[in-house]
Amino acid sequence: MGSLQSLLGPHRLDALGAWVVTGILVGGIGRFTAGGEFDWAVLTALLVAIAITVPLATRDLETTVPAELLGLVAVPVLVRVFGGFPQVTPFLVIAGVALLLAVVLDACTSLTMTPRFATVFVVIVTMAVAGVWAVGIYATDTLLGTAFLDGQTELMWDLVTAAAAGIVAGVVFELYFERSDRIARLRVSEGNQAAIDQSGASLPGDGQHHRLAVRALQAVLGAIALFALVRGNATLFVNSGGPLAITFLPALFRREYGYAMDTGLVLWITVASTLHAAGALELYEAFGWYDSLTHAVSASLIAGMGYAVARAVERHSRAVDFNREFRATFVVLFVLAVGVGWEILEFASGGLASVIGGEAVLAQYGTSDIVNDLVFNTVGALVVAGWSTAHFEGIAARLTGRVGRLTSGD
Repeated sequence: MGSLQSLLGPHRLDALGAWVVTGILVGGIGRFTAGGEFDWAVLTALLVAIAITVPLATRDLETTVPAELLGLVAVPVLVRVFGGFPQVTPFLVIAGVALLLAVVLDACTSLTMTPRFATVFVVIVTMAVAGVWAVGIYATDTLLGTAFLDGQTELMWDLVTAAAAGIVAGVVFELYFERSDRIARLRVSEGNQAAIDQSGASLPGDGQHHRLAVRALQAVLGAIALFALVRGNATLFVNSGGPLAITFLPALFRREYGYAMDTGLVLWITVASTLHAAGALELYEAFGWYDSLTHAVSASLIAGMGYAVARAVERHSRAVDFNREFRATFVVLFVLAVGVGWEILEFASGGLASVIGGEAVLAQYGTSDIVNDLVFNTVGALVVAGWSTAHFEGIAARLTGRVGRLTSGD
């Protein structure tokens, strides 16, 4: 695996190149400001601020981010200076900001991460920022009467563009890390068993009560799926049969892998599945708050999985170390990114239905519905990040090794 911090070091010639790129970016700030493109001026200034953090923190002008990496990050800014690709370049800059931020956090704080995790972080941050941007633009249009958005389709294509930009940037950065001779190849021991955070609230009731509730909710899901099958409603069957199958995964894990999931977490999964299936019975359309509730509960599970992934990577190797604040931030970013991915799936489902005919399996109900989903996804993430991460420590332990190898570059 590689060491992200090994990218930094006193290299006089390389530092000169990095400062030249920084100077070009500063010129870009002036160009954007003079042209009234203040959003781009702010984005470029953010790149400059992060780039000069390392030499300022080390008090050594020769210790900089590698010139070729900084130049790579600066490419979308230069493209935008000449007026090219206005839709995709902002998200490529965000990806660059995320990567530089990962390098600086590794160098200047107690956080440590590998290049592989940094590329995953880049993709997640890019998609998460796109979600925040969508909410912010919609709020501005609603509250201030502006007209930045021109409908649902434009918003969704922006989210698709952001996701594609994040993935492309992640691939490019991964290739850079693999080929950079400044990445020190380390062999570190695996199985770092960091102390488990046992804080967090438990669901009310004991294991027996949880199991009874799970069986009752599974019966409800089965009844909805059977009703859909009798009525020949394929959309409802998919939206009830799929969640019903998910509720049996904990039993499958116990039988196949010997992992007995916490009964409260099993109930949590079943409640989220039932809420979604019941919503497909036109509850989403009948009660506006129901969709918000379902997204918050579902997002809390996604947040838990994001936490489990981060903890698994951290437990896998001593080359990775996070603090509580970073874990909580990662959980929220992870949920926002997954939320953007889900909205893209719904958008694709509607597009496919319009081409081949029939009803979309996953439906969207306008721009306000998309924004509302993203907001309540964040609510669910904040709940888990603040109070309920301990429920997912067992899953993190099971993921240790598999997820660690995936994101550490072994």
